[in-house]
Amino acid sequence: MWLSLFVLSGALSVGAVVGGINPYDYIGNKAIAVIANEQKEPKPEVKVGKPHDIEQALPKNTASGNFRVFLGEAIKSKTTGAVIDAEGNAIVPAGYVYSFHNTPNEASQGSNKISEILYIDKFNPASAPLTKYLRVQSVVDPAKVTVTPFLIKVKPEEGATLNDRVTGRPDQYKSADKDGNATFVLLEDKNQLYYGNSNTELYKVDSTVKTKLTDAEVDKFTTNKDQVIEAKIVLDGETAIRQFTLYVETLKVSGVNPVLESVETRRDKDNRYGNFNLKPTIPALLAAGENPDYYTITFHKTTADAIANKEALDITKPIEGAHGTDVTARIAYKLAKSANPIVSTAQKVKFTVIDKPTIPALPNVSYCDSKIASYSLTIDGQTTVIADGRPIATEEEMAKPDFDPKGKYSIGYFNSEEDAIANTNKIVGVEITVNLDEARKIWTRLTSLEDNNFNTAFFYASLGYDNLKTVDVSGRTFEYCQIENASGNSTINLRTYENAILGKSSVTNIPDTNPTKKIMAVYYKDEADALVDRRMPDSLVTAYPIKMGEVKGPIYTRVVMTEGFKCMADNFSTFKVSLGVELAIDYLPKQSEQQLCINTDNNEIIPVTLSIENKDVKGRAITIDWQREKSRNNGLIFYESLPNTADKTSIQVDKPGNYRAVANYASAPYPGVVSCSASSIVWTVKAPPKVVVEGADETGMINSMEVDEKGETMVRLGVLDGGTSTVTDGYEFAIDNSAFQPSSQFYNVPIGEHVAYARNIKTGCSASIKFSVFGYPKYFTPNGDGYNDTWNIPGLKGHNEARIYIYDKSGRLLKQLSPHTEGWDGTWNGKQMPSTDYWFTVEFVNDYKTPDERNGRKVSYKGHFSLKR
Repeated sequence: MWLSLFVLSGALSVGAVVGGINPYDYIGNKAIAVIANEQKEPKPEVKVGKPHDIEQALPKNTASGNFRVFLGEAIKSKTTGAVIDAEGNAIVPAGYVYSFHNTPNEASQGSNKISEILYIDKFNPASAPLTKYLRVQSVVDPAKVTVTPFLIKVKPEEGATLNDRVTGRPDQYKSADKDGNATFVLLEDKNQLYYGNSNTELYKVDSTVKTKLTDAEVDKFTTNKDQVIEAKIVLDGETAIRQFTLYVETLKVSGVNPVLESVETRRDKDNRYGNFNLKPTIPALLAAGENPDYYTITFHKTTADAIANKEALDITKPIEGAHGTDVTARIAYKLAKSANPIVSTAQKVKFTVIDKPTIPALPNVSYCDSKIASYSLTIDGQTTVIADGRPIATEEEMAKPDFDPKGKYSIGYFNSEEDAIANTNKIVGVEITVNLDEARKIWTRLTSLEDNNFNTAFFYASLGYDNLKTVDVSGRTFEYCQIENASGNSTINLRTYENAILGKSSVTNIPDTNPTKKIMAVYYKDEADALVDRRMPDSLVTAYPIKMGEVKGPIYTRVVMTEGFKCMADNFSTFKVSLGVELAIDYLPKQSEQQLCINTDNNEIIPVTLSIENKDVKGRAITIDWQREKSRNNGLIFYESLPNTADKTSIQVDKPGNYRAVANYASAPYPGVVSCSASSIVWTVKAPPKVVVEGADETGMINSMEVDEKGETMVRLGVLDGGTSTVTDGYEFAIDNSAFQPSSQFYNVPIGEHVAYARNIKTGCSASIKFSVFGYPKYFTPNGDGYNDTWNIPGLKGHNEARIYIYDKSGRLLKQLSPHTEGWDGTWNGKQMPSTDYWFTVEFVNDYKTPDERNGRKVSYKGHFSLKR
């Protein structure tokens, strides 16, 4: 029988699966302990590997214009079978799922997934390589998403074989039926391996044995295990082989029905009840070695609820259950790939309530005297309360050979709950020594000697102060503010101003009124309750009813010591409370961090709009002061009002800085009651992003010694995003007419002028900058050693029209040369020139590999280098 769920502290234990074993042995079960430890300890960050690029030859003319690629080869190499990248990181780590996408934005959002078989009709090889994106996401933490591009390359026709042209097939997944079988249809796999070629045979592979599938088996292949299928394609005297796997998915559950044990918490005429913690049973529901993080496990009152997946129990706290009842576990596998994954509702968790001896509520043993450092308290009076009329046997009686335990009990006292449960390290004697300002928690154990069932409870032994004082706040009205609702009724927390009653100050050089920090305030409805210490329940203290605009009181209060002490101040005080209106304001945009953008059409700043919306329930007028941070000094922030913005509900800002809007009511909503401004957010408006080209000088030129003889180099970009250091996270990048990519590195960038672009992925805010690539040696050493004896610009060898002119400091032309020559040897008119700096100019024509308006433009560069002898 089920009653409403509630939380109640108590000794929870987990029992044996089929009964019998000690509940504490079950808690210590190694598998469960390991899982618990793993959940508490920080786990190493998983590094997601880089997918493989895919290279595939085009089909022969019989299927020209069509191109079909198996994208699964990005996560498992067709040539090597590797599922890790060059650094040894798994491309799809354990506990992750993957999908393929056409764009980085779609991959980031997980939208518009594309099939693992990519089919391109009327494919144009000139557009290759193609870029696709792999999204890898953790099932444990769905926020952990990695998006990585990979390339689809067309393998050159020369030397291409049938094996290079055949498209692989994805693995298939089916859920097992009640008999453990799954049925697959393989006809499409047979026909689609090579553009409808019919000369294909399928084999099932068992270890080293291969058995050809019949036509009937191709149409309907039934298996109860993971089965490797091999396809053999024959065409024009060539043979190609591909393998894929048929996976029969089953849930790896233990089949166990765990039993939970609980101390009895209450009983009625029908049953006994306990509180049960379901979390520790999760590992026991799964097969050994399975990671619970990869499963969705919920608990339901009935099997019908589990099947319908409704009304799942909240297992973050213990639930109440009756002896002999159970709950049904619903188990689903997060990593399942079947179209209709199996869900198990066959296992239950059973509840057993242990018949424990009850212990009445125990009073604390407390003494109040500020003049002594310690005190010995007698606890033998607790024995009478715990016994509650039951016969208690002494140690001497229990030691006798003829001792009859029937109907008798023992009582012990301990310093910890662990000792009380284990019945070790008993406190000897009947006195407990405590120091001033100390409340010792003393545990007691009541054991039924007849069946050894026991229960535990605790009380405090304490020594507190007898000189506590309640600060006189009788002349004060504590002011509260809230957003007004339509009814005008509300509640407040009386503890908000508690430090004033306790005599605690936030100023360090003002001593506290009371000698201890172990104090709190208690509250009374009236003086009569204060005189007899009849306190308000805490539920009323923290939700004290009051109307908007009301001043209420007097409320009575007294300082007392915290749990475990009975000491209190001998005086009480009174105070009043008032409830005023806090402005109901929506600040827009709600995100405190904003960024200015540049309009790329006219290179002007696009301003950010800041606004507020008055949500006052009665539509009362407000005043608005728009402000911008002016300065900071010693931790204080100073603002200045923005001109011509007073009382505007929205403004546009085109300068970076920190902004805020200070709003107030135009007139007091309730005269005599203090109202409050709204809590304002501060908008940090950042400067527009600025693209940074790594290694470029103040003119935007990259002088890179890595420019190769083809006139190409690697360029790395970054963004100044309102700070002093460049960032790349959150941005995508492009150079010239290339597509945007998440990587900030670009390879094979030719010499000449370029434009770099950066775009914020979330906001779309973009920026660009012009730069140029040019590389030349900074020095040369014409000493005849055969190394670096001449100076030239090798990156210009692809430009037949290029001419290089070398000058001395006076501007005298020393040498005119072509990049195809050996270069300048450091002489002029047969004479060796001295070790010093020399200048050069070079002229050539831009020659981009992609269509660009700058193609054919004459470009010139100037620079200098050193001659060293």
